[in-house]
Amino acid sequence: MLRTLGHACLALYRHGETPLLITDPWLVGSVYWRSWWLQNYPTAEEVDWLARSPRVYITHEHPDHFHMPSIRRLGSGPAYLFPALAEQGYLAYMVRYGYRAEAITPLRWLAIGECVSILSIPLWNDDSMLLIDTPRALILNLNDAKPQPPVLRAIRHMAHRIGKPRILLCSYSPASCINSFLDESGIVSLKPARQYVDYVCGLCDTLAADFYLPFASQAVFERQDSCWANGYRTSYDDLRRYWQSEAQLLPPYTTLDLANFTHHSIAPEQYRPMERSRVAALTGHRVADEEATALSAEDVAGLERKLNVFRWLLWLFFPRGFAFQLGERSLGYDALRGRLEESNASNRGDFIVVIPKLTMKEAVRNNHVSELGISMFVRIRLLRRLDPRKVYALFALFQVDDYGHLESPTALLRWLARGIRYTFALRLPVPRP
Repeated sequence: MLRTLGHACLALYRHGETPLLITDPWLVGSVYWRSWWLQNYPTAEEVDWLARSPRVYITHEHPDHFHMPSIRRLGSGPAYLFPALAEQGYLAYMVRYGYRAEAITPLRWLAIGECVSILSIPLWNDDSMLLIDTPRALILNLNDAKPQPPVLRAIRHMAHRIGKPRILLCSYSPASCINSFLDESGIVSLKPARQYVDYVCGLCDTLAADFYLPFASQAVFERQDSCWANGYRTSYDDLRRYWQSEAQLLPPYTTLDLANFTHHSIAPEQYRPMERSRVAALTGHRVADEEATALSAEDVAGLERKLNVFRWLLWLFFPRGFAFQLGERSLGYDALRGRLEESNASNRGDFIVVIPKLTMKEAVRNNHVSELGISMFVRIRLLRRLDPRKVYALFALFQVDDYGHLESPTALLRWLARGIRYTFALRLPVPRP
């Protein structure tokens, strides 16, 4: 049996038994500074059932997949499995807090039960995919990975050799700053919902999937400064409206029998959202904390150091500079001088990034600045005619530094070599019978 819960949690189990495996357990609470909340929360009994799984696979470090409050709720019973990415600080982090954690060997099938094996495929973008071979089906969990065409061809070639029905799970709604741009006419959207559906349909057809399970997109935005983004989510209704693949589209929150491929799903009217009063209280406390926070000179210097990693590239992209609006303070960045200083945000540079003070402080101190672009409450005001994709690229650059790929020449070469290895030289074995 295959069941989807929470956001990107997949549970693989035999009828009447505890799970053999679960993935990416965001099951309680919220993520991204109280901005993202689940459409449908599992019951306490369901979480207890998931906690009895012997193993949990975490595809990547984003908190809607690597969610520590949910992991604390699951406890130290399971073994937590991670992809063998270029940088593996998550292993030391988990061990420090008393969890069993290991990176599984990439591109090698690992048996987890009778006639059930898993295969981890790390990707260059600090994400991974998990393939699961079962007696009668092959499960392709792509989550947010966005694999390149050579990777998709390698998976399809291997899947043809296995010769079983294929079930694809992947995200289908924007999880970035792609709709966060504003100009004098309003929101500048880089991609409509139809294009997300077309992308998923293309994946299904490329991989010759028999079933598609909506996945890793079951979040709603609840802060007063992020709820606008609900109107730009790609919904299940959008999937149904624009669906063009031969793969069978299943609903979210589905249990699929892997023997006969019958399924049942939770109807939207039966979803269990967080109690409205609790959401309002928690988001209200967060916003109040942000308004009461003061940025220190250390915080500003930390952001300046982060920007200066890409100083000359930013000067090439944005010679006029740009600014950050942090509460009542505006800080302008001059890449030519490598300085971040107080400025008049109304006319400074090419664009202004509007971020709450406490969120910026935490992102800089935790070295996860790229996650600001996922929050849905960070807004980017374009002051001149400018291709928004250049600003989008800024957050992609932050991620390269966040994950430690620029700490040394060795780290950079390791990341580049693994990216090439797992993209252009990928050979996938078939599982042993």
